[in-house]
Amino acid sequence: MFPVPLVTSSECFTPSLFWEVVQLYHNRPFLANKLITAVTKVLFYRTSSSHSNLIELFSPAAVLYEKRRLKSLSKESISVDFIKSFIEPFDKNVLLTESNEEEFNTDLSNTFISVQLLMSRRNTDHVVLEIAIFDKDKNSAVFIGVYEEKEETLTPRFPYQFHCSGRTFKINLLNFEDADSPQAEWLADVLFPKLVKWSECEAEKKSPITTLSLVPADTFSVIYSRLKKTYVADLLKDWSAKTSTDPQKYIFEDLAIASYLICIWQEYNKEDIYFVDCGCGNGLLVYVLVREGYKGRGIDIRKRPVWDIYRNFTNELEVGTVRPESSYPEATWLIGNHSDELTPWIPVMALRSSSRTNFFVLPCCPFDFDGRKYVRRDTSVSSYTDYLNYVKSVCDRCNFTTKMDKLRIPSTKKICLIGVNNNGEDEIKVTLRDVEGFVESKMSGEFRPRSAVEPVRNCTQINRNIVDKLIHFSVKLLTESEDFIEKSDGGRWNKGSTISILDVSMKVDKGDLRELKSQCGGLQTLFRNFRYIFETSGGNVRLRIPPTIHVTKGKYKNKPCWFQKNHPDGCFNADKDCSYLHE
Repeated sequence: MFPVPLVTSSECFTPSLFWEVVQLYHNRPFLANKLITAVTKVLFYRTSSSHSNLIELFSPAAVLYEKRRLKSLSKESISVDFIKSFIEPFDKNVLLTESNEEEFNTDLSNTFISVQLLMSRRNTDHVVLEIAIFDKDKNSAVFIGVYEEKEETLTPRFPYQFHCSGRTFKINLLNFEDADSPQAEWLADVLFPKLVKWSECEAEKKSPITTLSLVPADTFSVIYSRLKKTYVADLLKDWSAKTSTDPQKYIFEDLAIASYLICIWQEYNKEDIYFVDCGCGNGLLVYVLVREGYKGRGIDIRKRPVWDIYRNFTNELEVGTVRPESSYPEATWLIGNHSDELTPWIPVMALRSSSRTNFFVLPCCPFDFDGRKYVRRDTSVSSYTDYLNYVKSVCDRCNFTTKMDKLRIPSTKKICLIGVNNNGEDEIKVTLRDVEGFVESKMSGEFRPRSAVEPVRNCTQINRNIVDKLIHFSVKLLTESEDFIEKSDGGRWNKGSTISILDVSMKVDKGDLRELKSQCGGLQTLFRNFRYIFETSGGNVRLRIPPTIHVTKGKYKNKPCWFQKNHPDGCFNADKDCSYLHE
């Protein structure tokens, strides 16, 4: 049926390993295909058809014809009759039995037919119908994407087969014309190496937490796409004027978290939800959730300038200290979004608040109950995994049904914990007494909340003499290696060399370096603060050639020129051309 071998692995593939890889690709194609953002499962049936080659019945032309007969391309419009329309004309006695992944994994024979919808990452309104036919007896998996002529392509437009034979894994095609196409190149050069890598990483079962395992990925993608269209443009206009944080990271991350919470909350009445975001930071998550119709508020120890851009929604953001003994009986959900020192306390506060208070917590920096850094317990796993397990154990002790999930956010810390309260009113006191005893054993002193005044750590608060000393030392180091360029008056100007910041740090006074590091960032931050003298790139530093007044539009002409007074050759520019003042 598929006579054209496209690519073959040299690795040893057992049938069980083959089917694990097939299922991973089938269930989560977006791991390998960046054009897809989510999958909607529609049908999954076991068939008893006696037809010798079932795959022939699902030709692209036949599938396209049946697709056009559907009322709409949605889960609600596709029933088992869709599958029957291909098989019954050739086998009237066919028996189709609804199945599931668990049965599929344990069944060593039989043929299974899957129908699902693939959602485009570029446009979540665009979905593609895909049929997959899994023949356990032949160790064959065939994928058929169905397209109109001018429809956006998410997967190859022709059928392709994964096949395990003689302990080798192959991708096969129907004809040579398909093999000579960019989509076949993608199968061979992009997808196939990924599939082989997945087979080698069976140890990846170290982390069984899959992305968006607790919410429908297609629903999340639709909500996330809508939130981006609704909020991003307006937020980007004002964000940089109010904060130095990266808008691309913080805006998109909080919109993704809001999308996730909205998915989680869909099984509740919106009117019954009241959230409290403990340590809400920039307040964006609160702003979006409130605008989406949820009641709640955010609390942080200090007001952030970025709060001002939320205009009519700042009443939901309040300045206050969230302490371990705090409780919020009105809340049905406590949120700990990168809550740092409060992270282990979130389930305890939820327990103390009420029997109907649940929580969402996204751990980042590991802290224990006393506000000090968490001390690792299990060296057989990563520090991050160990801390997640610790927080999970606290949640279990508080008698919450707690599940972990991996968020789809632009962050290295993606694992969240969702806790649903199992405590009745009478049980809370008993559970709380046990938890308080446990917490007491973990405390090495009184809890230390963050200061309401954010410490300034950008090298602007250290002794000016140390700053001047480091600048002059660095300039001297950079100009030791001479590299002259010609000035406009015919003279020469030494632009010096490019040196790694690490090399500079090895040569400066160690006491001065310690002072810098206490200010967070060290030499690199210092060089960036004095960017009219230095240029930094890729971990290296060099002297900046002074800009001319034509470049800066006279903006700095009232400020004295540093190079005129301090560079061995003076300023590179003539008095009238320099963007700074020559005295």
